[in-house]
Amino acid sequence: MGTFIASWAVSIGVCAGRRWRGWLLGLGLLLALPLKAQTPQPAPPVPWNGLTPPAWHLADGGGAQTPARVMGRFAAGEGAVAQPGERAPLRPAGVHWLAIDLPPVQAPREVVLEVPMADVQRLVFHAPLSDERWSTAEAGALLPVAHWPLAHLSPAFAWTVQPGQNRVYLSIEGRRPVELAWRLWDRSAFERHAQTLHMLWGATLGGLGLLVVLSLVQALQYRNSLPLFFAGTCLALAVTAAAQGGLGAEYLWPDRGGWSERMFEAWQSLAQGFGLLFISRLVRSALAPRWRSASLVLGLLGLVLGVVALSGLALGSVAAGYGALVWLAGCGVAWRAVLRERCLGAMLAGGWLLLGPWQWVSVLRATVWTLPWESVLLRWAPTGLALSLCLLGLALAWRCRLQRDQGVQRQALKRIDSLTGLSSEHVVLERLDHLILRQHRQHRLGSVMRIRIGNLQAIFREAGVPALDAATLQASQCISQVVRRSGDTLARLGNGDFVLLMEGDFKPQGVLDLAQTIIARGLAHPGRLPGGATLRLQVACTAGLFPGCDAQALLQRLGGLLDAMNATASGRALQLLQPGQDPAADAGRSATGPAPLSWSDQLTTSPRA
Repeated sequence: MGTFIASWAVSIGVCAGRRWRGWLLGLGLLLALPLKAQTPQPAPPVPWNGLTPPAWHLADGGGAQTPARVMGRFAAGEGAVAQPGERAPLRPAGVHWLAIDLPPVQAPREVVLEVPMADVQRLVFHAPLSDERWSTAEAGALLPVAHWPLAHLSPAFAWTVQPGQNRVYLSIEGRRPVELAWRLWDRSAFERHAQTLHMLWGATLGGLGLLVVLSLVQALQYRNSLPLFFAGTCLALAVTAAAQGGLGAEYLWPDRGGWSERMFEAWQSLAQGFGLLFISRLVRSALAPRWRSASLVLGLLGLVLGVVALSGLALGSVAAGYGALVWLAGCGVAWRAVLRERCLGAMLAGGWLLLGPWQWVSVLRATVWTLPWESVLLRWAPTGLALSLCLLGLALAWRCRLQRDQGVQRQALKRIDSLTGLSSEHVVLERLDHLILRQHRQHRLGSVMRIRIGNLQAIFREAGVPALDAATLQASQCISQVVRRSGDTLARLGNGDFVLLMEGDFKPQGVLDLAQTIIARGLAHPGRLPGGATLRLQVACTAGLFPGCDAQALLQRLGGLLDAMNATASGRALQLLQPGQDPAADAGRSATGPAPLSWSDQLTTSPRA
């Protein structure tokens, strides 16, 4: 650009008629441009993005010294160099002071001093003015966030640094040792930093809320109460994290001072109680009765402590002792789960152990006790909490899927008899109800037979339980060999009784012929049962419509006919219940129709009508 202007200057001189003055003017411009380009410009100020300036630390045991007196002590060199992360032994009766040296400024500059120290009860910012007065601002856990100079997750103070101002002071009051921390920001950089922190906290609480919703959906989907305990744990942890991180004080209770500590104690106890109830329910089958009882008592105790803390009573060391006891009990439950179910127990143990940093740092928050490497544990506690919830959620999904599969298997076994492989009573009742409804539109649509092993008690007395199973299996084979038509249902009721449902257009004589065939099959192989017994079957059957009957009543009526056969000891083996007969009639009354048949009769067979 300079060369371009110089060339134009020379051209102007040439255009001036090649006079020496024109040439001198162009040469002067050419020589002046480098001088103008080399004129020094003021350097832009260095941005303050979380700057940690030097500071000095001084303890005031009585807590009664004025800022002017403290400033004089600092000027006399009484303060010690303060290091970020240094532990300050705060006590209820004392005050600790920090003198923070500010970098020099050439012009007024809007800055923010952030003090990210947890559990500070009262924090007062002192900035000296030019007329020997002091500008003060106050923040801390005891003061509502709505009254802070800046509404933020932690105390922060905004002011304008003037040229020549080189130091500000902080007075710190608390009940337990804290790690010193201070950061200096430009106002715009601090706003960006605060926005990022709020977005991260929002994502964290949103993830916990999503886990709560998914757990509720899973509880409704599987009709299982186990996800409700996990949902309660996640909800309590979300409120606890909001109280500990400052988000709750900023948005949920901004006008109530001291509520963060109360809400933290209450919801932390609730989270611990729900967590222990959740893992004990998750591996209930692996725990002895005394372990289940102890877990239930400790879980309910957490709910009681949560209610007590919400009422305003400080728990203090009681909450710390309860948290330690719950964590140790959870470790014992997880260990027993590992011994019983290795994969599920490993996920449960990993999740509970990763919850340890959060548990121990949290339970000691309201006490004067500290842990070794507490800063490291506090830094990794959110990460451990996230990994812990992931593992516990996987364990919950594993258990719910396993319980669902077991439920499906139970439903399948409920429909199948385990001894014979036939349908169960539940299946035959469903299909018989359906058949009765269809018979209202079409008479004689189907037939029902109730078949009983007539000499079951005699077989049991002679050969015991194995003979009963053998007789039941032989009876099921005899009936199955006769009935092979699709749509027919053969089910076992138990105690030697079977039910046969047949669909089709039946006449009474055809039903009787089929019943005779079944009885004959049982008599065809004498002496085949243990003890040399012969299978003797009795049949009560019907074909037609029975107004006002349901499946259960019809089966009871047929069973009554079989009981009547056995009570008379007449040796009868077959009884037909006519369609027009009243189902509520006496079970011992004989049905009209063909004469009852006995096992000694000459039996013949004929096909279905």
